Amino acid sequence: MSQSEYVVRRVSEPEPEHLDQIHRLVAEMVEEGAALGWVEPPTRSDVGELLADLIQGADFDDACLVVAERVADGDGDAEVVGFAYWTRRDGETEQPHADIGRVAVSSHARGGGLGRRLVEALIAYARTVGIEILTLDVRGNNHAAMHVYERLGFVEYGRIPDFVAVENQRWDNVYFSMDLRGKAEHADLEMLGDTPEGPGASELR
Repeated sequence: MSQSEYVVRRVSEPEPEHLDQIHRLVAEMVEEGAALGWVEPPTRSDVGELLADLIQGADFDDACLVVAERVADGDGDAEVVGFAYWTRRDGETEQPHADIGRVAVSSHARGGGLGRRLVEALIAYARTVGIEILTLDVRGNNHAAMHVYERLGFVEYGRIPDFVAVENQRWDNVYFSMDLRGKAEHADLEMLGDTPEGPGASELR
């Protein structure tokens, strides 16, 4: 039997073969009950719009898409078995920060650390383009994912109890963040926290 290896890489240009592969991957995972934000499998068009937006955002470092591919020995084509992405926040006061939208790995490729590798690639590129804080949220029953994020250095900063709705079931939505601001690179920043000064400040009366 030929050996296979997994490659994790950033995608910054349109690669048409990804549309069908990622659509098929997402459809299979949603059918299996994966917590990806869809109750029913998205259409091919929905996935195409998502990928197009991510590739467009990559031109301005407003998004980062990474894929995990299984590459067989020989001349076989690579097969996408996982993907993940972050998008920069829109608000003018939040543009230094980005949200990790989805991290997805096929059930046939789990157990080998691919999810961790995908998130590590997102973190690495976020550092490269000056993202200050990465955030994400996880369904409260996804303990394996939360364990991975915590081991990578993400910190839980809050949760909304019984917020995620799937039919008549409700789960917590758990929020995590990672501060990427190194002292040397961001020495010019004034960290004011909740000090009542500056634009929009007010004091308790």
